[in-house]
Amino acid sequence: MLQMNGYAVNAETPLELLTDYLTPNELFFVRSHWIPRTPNLSRWRLTVDGEVKTPVSLSLADLRKLPVTEVTCVLQCAGNGRALYTPVLPGVQWRYGAVGNARWRGVRVRDVLQLAGVKDSAKHLHLFGSDDPPRKVPPFHRSVELAKAMDDAILAYEMNGVKLPAEHGAPLRLVVPGWAGDHWMKWLVRLSPQAESQRGFYMETAYRYPLQPGAAGVAFKPEEMSPVTELFVKSNVTTAPKKAKAGTTYDIRGFAFSGAPDIAKVEVSDDDGATWNEAQLDARHSPYAWRLWSYRWTPRAAGTARVMVRATDSRDRVQPRDATWNQSGYLYNAWHTVDIEVTA
Repeated sequence: MLQMNGYAVNAETPLELLTDYLTPNELFFVRSHWIPRTPNLSRWRLTVDGEVKTPVSLSLADLRKLPVTEVTCVLQCAGNGRALYTPVLPGVQWRYGAVGNARWRGVRVRDVLQLAGVKDSAKHLHLFGSDDPPRKVPPFHRSVELAKAMDDAILAYEMNGVKLPAEHGAPLRLVVPGWAGDHWMKWLVRLSPQAESQRGFYMETAYRYPLQPGAAGVAFKPEEMSPVTELFVKSNVTTAPKKAKAGTTYDIRGFAFSGAPDIAKVEVSDDDGATWNEAQLDARHSPYAWRLWSYRWTPRAAGTARVMVRATDSRDRVQPRDATWNQSGYLYNAWHTVDIEVTA
């Protein structure tokens, strides 16, 4: 793992290790704002209050009595790729590896909220975790649109078949399929349906994307932006030779995903995008999960070959050649390119 900073721990996965359909827990990127309080499970409770008929306090054992659900989907930090933007932007300098695909197991948000009798007046779900910011620093409080939470969000207590690891939010985290990781609150202790969205720095200033993005370097006021939600269509190369021989065939592999929620195709080019050839998609698939892809590539001549990849999702959105610059460095999704030295 590539540690990006030390307080709290943020670490990305080397891209060449992201070759599995399910990213192993020990290789899954870690994103933390602040250091959490490690809960005593005998006393830990999830509080559900706000616009509900009957507030409830649930233990992990209580949650495990509810119908179990699973979802396999991508988790990507909103800032994944920030280090690749020009001009340079402040923040954790993620490159490619703040992303992973996992199988999450837990209970549906809607089943938990229905226990408390969520009211029709509630439109947003306020989220609270147990991580503590330094003094005078705003807490990482967020909200998600209630319609999305009730549709397919889950409260996960397992990850890839084992107990949710502490660094990934144990004992309970929110999973929001197809949406960026800023919504995936870790170390949950409270859910509160409300009529209005959450306020504060992490809703009104951070994690916002321009309504009409401008040129590189152009910043916008918070009211000229909306919250980051759905993931953009994106693909990456994970496996490619550093050196090759003209006329010899090599496997190039990678992954692609979108919040659409599906990938329709992945294409590879070695002539600067003049022509494209379709890659083969792996059969393993689930909505909002990534698709592994592979392509059999034969270099034609000696020299430096630049291989690039792009994806198209189920809404026919095509991954762009260049990512749209924005002042926080969110949702980078430019074509990924690799250079290969080819000999005769």
